[in-house]
Amino acid sequence: LRFGCSQSAVYKIWCKYKQNGKVIKGKHTGRQRKMPKHQDRKLKAICLANRKCTTKQMKKWAETGVNVCDRTVRNRLKEMGFTYRKKTRLQWAKEKQSWSVGDWMKVIFSDKSRICIDQGDDAGTFVWCRSNETYKEDCLKKTIKFPQSFMIWGCMSGKGPGEMAIMTSAVNAQVYTEILDTFLIASIENRFSDDEVIFQDDNASCHRAKSVKAFLQERHINSMTWPANSQDLNPIENLCWNQTDEEYCSSLVKSMPQRIQASIKA
Repeated sequence: LRFGCSQSAVYKIWCKYKQNGKVIKGKHTGRQRKMPKHQDRKLKAICLANRKCTTKQMKKWAETGVNVCDRTVRNRLKEMGFTYRKKTRLQWAKEKQSWSVGDWMKVIFSDKSRICIDQGDDAGTFVWCRSNETYKEDCLKKTIKFPQSFMIWGCMSGKGPGEMAIMTSAVNAQVYTEILDTFLIASIENRFSDDEVIFQDDNASCHRAKSVKAFLQERHINSMTWPANSQDLNPIENLCWNQTDEEYCSSLVKSMPQRIQASIKA
């Protein structure tokens, strides 16, 4: 009792001392690693060479020679200091999976789109050609180095489309605030009246400026967080402006719970 342990513990220690001549605990090796250290170095090299490869691809390219699961590969990468950026998106989706359709009907979704005039569009074009036809005229696409372009900003909710703005200058925090003041406020007044609203926009730097946040706070507009590079979650991406009736907008917003579940599954 003087040493703060039970009689049985003292007896076991005494027996161990008589048997081995010492009572120091041996090292516990624990469960043996399935992947040896040199495979960790291979994983690190693969990850640095291709930041977007999946854990399944890493297992194949690293030629581990052992049957390990994806979680083991992720754990090894985590030990080396790597993190997977989609974790933020998954966390956000799990937080929103309890939202009902009624919750999503309070959200005003927004987005910008750049339109290039004439042949100056940004989209690439695939062409079928043989090796000796690379520079044949009908296999080439004419482009304009500095095409004229303009930006369109629009918003929508489950209650229908909102206002649309056309911008011919670069969008900075000041321009964006003016857009919100003119077009977002008008959309809220026309569609929501005094109802509670939540405003959604992406993570462009001008959207997250202090002046923009101050403007939304002054107007008592709640702004929701949005995971980076998640255009597929935004129902406005599926909005055709020639189908801007309330029923169509409502059907897009009602798809949000399915989008969230699909994101979590992915």
